[in-house]
Amino acid sequence: MYLSFLFGVLCAIGHHIFYKTLDGRQAEDQLSMLRYGAILSIASKAGLVAAVVVAYRQRIWTTVRSRFLSVAALDSLFAATEDVTALLNFEVYTRAKVAMLLAAFVWLTPVVIILTSSTLTAEATLRMDPTTCKGIRTLNFTKDEVEEWRTATKIDGLYGLSMSIWNTTSLNTSSPDWFDYYTGPSNPLIRVAAYAAFMGQPASKMGANANICGIGWDCTYTINFTAPAYKCAEVASGVGSEVKSLGAQKPPKGFDTKLLLPEGDFSYYAYTDGGEYSIEQMKDVGVGGIPNTKPPFPKTLGAFRTEPVIWMGYSVKTNPDGETPLNRSMPGWNESFIPKAIGCEHYEADYTVLFNLTGGQQITRVIDRKLLHRVVDTTWDQGKDANDGTNDNTTASPKSNYVYPRDVHEYRRVSAFHAIGLQLRNFLNGTVDSKQLNNPMANTRADQTRLLDPRQDYFVFPNITNVIQEFYEDIILSLFSNQQFVSVVWAAKPDVTSGTVLGDESTEYPCVRSRLENRYRYHERDLWIMYSLAILLAAVGVLSGTLAILENEGTLRDTRFSSIVAATRGPALEKLGWAGGEGRGDLPPDVKNLKVGYGIVHRASGLGIFQEDTSVSTNRYPESVGLDGGDVRYGFGLEGDVRQLRSRAKSEETFQSQP
Repeated sequence: MYLSFLFGVLCAIGHHIFYKTLDGRQAEDQLSMLRYGAILSIASKAGLVAAVVVAYRQRIWTTVRSRFLSVAALDSLFAATEDVTALLNFEVYTRAKVAMLLAAFVWLTPVVIILTSSTLTAEATLRMDPTTCKGIRTLNFTKDEVEEWRTATKIDGLYGLSMSIWNTTSLNTSSPDWFDYYTGPSNPLIRVAAYAAFMGQPASKMGANANICGIGWDCTYTINFTAPAYKCAEVASGVGSEVKSLGAQKPPKGFDTKLLLPEGDFSYYAYTDGGEYSIEQMKDVGVGGIPNTKPPFPKTLGAFRTEPVIWMGYSVKTNPDGETPLNRSMPGWNESFIPKAIGCEHYEADYTVLFNLTGGQQITRVIDRKLLHRVVDTTWDQGKDANDGTNDNTTASPKSNYVYPRDVHEYRRVSAFHAIGLQLRNFLNGTVDSKQLNNPMANTRADQTRLLDPRQDYFVFPNITNVIQEFYEDIILSLFSNQQFVSVVWAAKPDVTSGTVLGDESTEYPCVRSRLENRYRYHERDLWIMYSLAILLAAVGVLSGTLAILENEGTLRDTRFSSIVAATRGPALEKLGWAGGEGRGDLPPDVKNLKVGYGIVHRASGLGIFQEDTSVSTNRYPESVGLDGGDVRYGFGLEGDVRQLRSRAKSEETFQSQP
């Protein structure tokens, strides 16, 4: 009994240790691990049940030696741990409470196997490993500064791409009058900008997830770079409000809130090309933009004089969720709209961007954006003719801040930023005529972007200043989708253009790789709740068995065949009619109701009268059955035929009262 109990406890501890070693590990060979756990659970259950069964047997003998039970109750008592129907006898619960509690424990312990086996599960767990990734890229526009289109960078058989395309003043690059000047944005830049506009998100490189994170992995990383940005501010709000200047820059002539609803016809009015660089810098040019005039050329040929400011007027609905008048002939028109205006200047900024590559999708978030300075630090002088010998009539001040082609590095950098900004401004420029609200007429590409809300009759979103910057960020981040751009460089080596090649050990850059893995999770608390309850009840059972052994004079009893035969031999039970009907071994009901107990069997005298065997000591009941002249001294008998183990005085009183 004690060894069985100890074995059960040790198996429970082993079960805990086994599951503890698996906790958090990747779920490999899951079926085998669960089988091993089930084996330990079964072994623990077997040990605890074996201990309780032994204790139960001791309680059986203590019960039958101290009280009389019906034959049916004895049947149930001796079979309670083997036959579940034996638990249906009500008498046995009233006469042998402790024994039946132990029997109930035996039947309930299989629950331990079920519940403890379920304490080890395999769960989808997000594994995150701070490590390095090989294919991470960033932007470095100094590469555009030094890129020479005549001897273009070539990586892995592909030529590098710039943000801009160029004209030149001479085919002779050694001529003192030779220099290249900006013509316009490159087609690859226009393509990625259009994708960002149409998709409403940054374009991403196909296969980036596997190339950067590794097959089967997701990853996140943060990069830093310098790129252009727009700084926007509100310059007018309300009917009749005056459009204020944006710093030193005055609004364009004619740009007024009167153009906007409710006074005007437009719900959207954007003017984005005031002071725009002229693509035709000279009227008379040949192939490649080479001037047909002889040098010296005008000093301002190809110069960036200013960066156009975005001037945007728009109307917002006062009750966007309610009914809005469809035209000005309907009541409430003037109260239904608020005209507003914003201005946006082009800046250079430091970006910190978080990339999240998950499930083949790229998600980006600008964590920080620090504005540095304006791309061209001048103010457009409206209506003032240049008269400088070029075809560009833009004038700005101070002229000392013009960016000239002979200042090659700065000029090419400004060219790149100007070309990128032009993509945004081209989408924003134009109008939306909403004089008939349910039939707006758009003369702009803004309806191809996410700036206008189709659910609100193509009015702009209320947070338009943020939306403009986010749209611009989408264009900038879309540059990563075409790794042929020379300004796309390795994050680990920002001075090296990456091209389309895969990264190697030299390009490893900090990242956090992650993936969902099936990992074991050990529910330790649940396992020990079940085992603690089972061990506690088994310990109580063992204690009960120990007390029963002491009541049985320190003798460990059993219910083996030989023990039952020895306890039932003798004439004390032979006078009963044990034969059942139809030879099936069933007892008649009257026999099942007879009260039977275990104790000292009275000797039969020569007259057939049972008498007490005074030769037997009443201090101890021997384990074996002794025969003396054919009389059974210890065994089962009817009430009145045996003297049971009770207090000595009560036992003698019971015996003397017999006839």
